[in-house]
Amino acid sequence: MSLRKFQPLKTAIFIACFTLFYTFSANAQNSAISSSDRIFEEPDIMPIYVGGTGEMHRFIANTLSYPADAVESNAQGLVVYTFVVEKDGSLSNFNIIHKADPLLNEEALRILKNMPKWRPARHKGEIVRSETYVPMYFKLNKNAQTQYTSKTSSSATARAYAKTDVSILENYEILTIVDKMPEYEYGESGLSKFIAHNIRYPREALQQGLEGRILCSFIVGDDGSISNIEVVNGISQDLDDEAIRVLGLMPRWKPGENNGEKVNVKCLLPIDFKIDEDPIPAFTSVE
Repeated sequence: MSLRKFQPLKTAIFIACFTLFYTFSANAQNSAISSSDRIFEEPDIMPIYVGGTGEMHRFIANTLSYPADAVESNAQGLVVYTFVVEKDGSLSNFNIIHKADPLLNEEALRILKNMPKWRPARHKGEIVRSETYVPMYFKLNKNAQTQYTSKTSSSATARAYAKTDVSILENYEILTIVDKMPEYEYGESGLSKFIAHNIRYPREALQQGLEGRILCSFIVGDDGSISNIEVVNGISQDLDDEAIRVLGLMPRWKPGENNGEKVNVKCLLPIDFKIDEDPIPAFTSVE
């Protein structure tokens, strides 16, 4: 997919690379509608834009109207909204979890509200409500470098695993949508297993009962290397640092390609922290 340019403003918007674990079933279309109003975060079959991610990219590119004042002020950045895909496929409950300029936040919300209905999620054979998200990166073409500011950790350990490489940001173009997106060597299931195997739930987070989803970004280089790992939307210092540490352990990915050439691509990846057992009790002194 070529990068769309908007004249005369010469602006562009990209959908950041992100992982949603889609599963399709030939019998899913005949699913019964659940009577429950529960919102599922991890249904058996995730909701999806009708026509797939590529069609969603085209819809957003064709719907975008980069705010004139945002162009004037050189406003760029990443905007991420979560929302609920209702049982009829309509979208609701929009919640911004990563902000850019207010004008860009509003434009991203306008685009989402104008989206056609999605294919709803399914769980245990029934159509259900579910929550998902779409990241949008607003970028002015006159400046090719990625310039949104993510949350970086002050932890020495996390900094070591983040593999921050300023040179790649300063000297190379970082893309977010390319003809062939980067892939983990062993696929999505392999990536899930890798993360589950390497996660070490921080003791303090367990004691406090902290859990939730952390959204991270990183760059997959044209050689498949992983660098510049950051937390886009976090929970706590301990959990954020652990997410960075685990991603820093990842082996090389299959690099992304654009116009037949391997390129540097910025990706987004959610990591879920969930406590399955009772939190570890706090230490107490023994008299």
